[in-house]
Amino acid sequence: MILKKLKIFFLLTALLTGSQIQAIEAVKISNQATVFHLAKNSKFIEDSEHQLTLESFLELEDSAFQKPKSDVPYLDFTSSSYWMKLSVENDGNTSKFYYIEAARPLTNLIKLYLLDENNELIKVWETGDDLPFLERPYPYRKFVFPINFPANSTRKLVLQTKSDGEILKLPMKFYTINGFTEFVAKENFFTGLYYGFLSLVFILFSFFGFALRQRLYSIFVLYVFFFGLFQFALDGFAYQYFWPNNPWMGNHAILIFAGTSILALLIYADVILEFYKIKGLYYQLYKVFYTIAGIGLIGSFTGGQVYAITFPLLNGLSLFMAFYFFIGIYLKFKTDKKPGFALTAAFIFLWLGALTFVASNINLISNEFLANNALKIGSAIEITFLSLAMAGRYRENQKEKISAQEIAYARLEEVNALKIKQTEELESQVKERTKEISDKNLILSQQNKEIINSINYAKRLQNAILPSKVLFENCFKEYGLLYLPKDIVSGDFYWLEKTKTHVFFAVADCTGHGVPGALVSVVGYNALNRCINELKLTNPAEILDQMTIFVEETFSKNQNTVSDGMDMSICSWDYKDKVEFSGAFNPIYLIRNEELIEIKGNKQPIGKFIKREPFTKHEINLIKGDSLYLFSDGYPDQFGGERGKKLKYSEFKNYLLEFNKQPANTMETFLKKRFDEWKNVEEQIDDVCIMNIRF
Repeated sequence: MILKKLKIFFLLTALLTGSQIQAIEAVKISNQATVFHLAKNSKFIEDSEHQLTLESFLELEDSAFQKPKSDVPYLDFTSSSYWMKLSVENDGNTSKFYYIEAARPLTNLIKLYLLDENNELIKVWETGDDLPFLERPYPYRKFVFPINFPANSTRKLVLQTKSDGEILKLPMKFYTINGFTEFVAKENFFTGLYYGFLSLVFILFSFFGFALRQRLYSIFVLYVFFFGLFQFALDGFAYQYFWPNNPWMGNHAILIFAGTSILALLIYADVILEFYKIKGLYYQLYKVFYTIAGIGLIGSFTGGQVYAITFPLLNGLSLFMAFYFFIGIYLKFKTDKKPGFALTAAFIFLWLGALTFVASNINLISNEFLANNALKIGSAIEITFLSLAMAGRYRENQKEKISAQEIAYARLEEVNALKIKQTEELESQVKERTKEISDKNLILSQQNKEIINSINYAKRLQNAILPSKVLFENCFKEYGLLYLPKDIVSGDFYWLEKTKTHVFFAVADCTGHGVPGALVSVVGYNALNRCINELKLTNPAEILDQMTIFVEETFSKNQNTVSDGMDMSICSWDYKDKVEFSGAFNPIYLIRNEELIEIKGNKQPIGKFIKREPFTKHEINLIKGDSLYLFSDGYPDQFGGERGKKLKYSEFKNYLLEFNKQPANTMETFLKKRFDEWKNVEEQIDDVCIMNIRF
């Protein structure tokens, strides 16, 4: 955190100075090889707030920049923008044409600016995962830019990149036409061998799985299939050939297939190593891997901070679980049924490949070939040994079957017809039981999938009923919103309604959070709309009284006692100089002339309450510059700080007084930053909703 603040400080210092970019030594390219890196000759800077433009970047002093430490800089898991500058001189008498590889295939945004030696813009290219494949400057799975450098000229290259949480890679690799053709041919040959091998394994063991009807073969085939798709997406082939016009899929496919392949591998290892037979803490910890992998898979369909966290989560999980397999193999060696050389070697190479891949991602290994191909090589060897292990397991099964048959044939002479009949009945019962268990597992899996799909659908529905940005802009000159659900769906909601005579706005905190809270929020939202649109109420107190009736009627339809309800702050503005306010437990804050005034609501909720009284209406005569804040209790109740205590309302008020000096539309950036700094490593305990209206 301190390092990040220092970066921001130096960045702001540089921007305020307004100095022109200092000349950096130009790299002469006339005598370079057919393929070469120029990243070490560049300088770069992090833009964590995504505020830099080309003009402001060119005004930065050289002291604000960093020098790459390798030919291919890896910039860790990040959601920041990074800017890089490089000066290239063609001191020859002929023009030079190059293909420039500037970023890895999963980078979200890449902008490459070409300037002359006087910083005049010549051309700009924009591409990335967020744009369709056909918009790329060159139709290739990696991000390649064709650039011609005129004879006896100097050109400056400025590169802007952004990722959504994955590791950024800035190779600045130059290819001549011949060098690029040779590189692509070698790369296609290597990748063709790799994917051809995976396809062969997939087809072969699909046949075995179908012929033998053994669950283990099906799980193995699924693992090879999803891992192949993951690698295909990681290499950029999937975006090029499968969904070139679907940026969302191009952006999320890597994490989706990473999560599915990890889950398939966990199930495969569980079955082939018989982890489920190992009692105690070991298998309980193994179940944690299942949970983390499932969370990572769900996170792959999200966006924002959750999506960004999923990248290091799955990277770390893949490395740790590969190591965990060794413990399982060691425990397996203590039993009569040892795992064998092939299976042991498979997990060793899996771990080595994952370790090398993760190490290259965090810049511990700078070798470009290993960084790009370690996972392919490791997985190819791993799958080869797994295939041998599967073949060995098949041979052992066949031997066991033959041996069992010989014994059975010998005993056929010693047993009578009754014994044979009993044996047949037992086998039939075992098959029926096995099928019953398999059917139940299938039902449970489908139910789990339906639950997850339902929650995600509920999130879309909840977002759909929230007031739009356009409605806010039509009602107010200045406003601010901060909305941070604890779970996928939220028990907090904000509301806005406009009539000919009034503008109504509210913030509500429903009982619970997640799905229960979201369901209560729908009831509250509908009740508000009925009060305004059906009953034509304008008095906030009368609105809260009527909402209580609506809510109690809704929750009493099943003739059971339901205590669910909500706290709320609601205001009515007459388009002039008067605001009326009523509150169910929740107050509102008025900031006037840099002084915060608290206007309290009634100490009763909306919903079932023993000693209920009519709600009180408060009138506020507005003056220019007044600022109103409506909020739930999620922000001041958040645990954090050095001692893990609640933020409390006193500090919350200080935050609002500080923020009130800033533009209202910066609320999400300003207050969220303060919230994250306070929360630090603590878990968010409740939904957060804050609304600011300025008059």
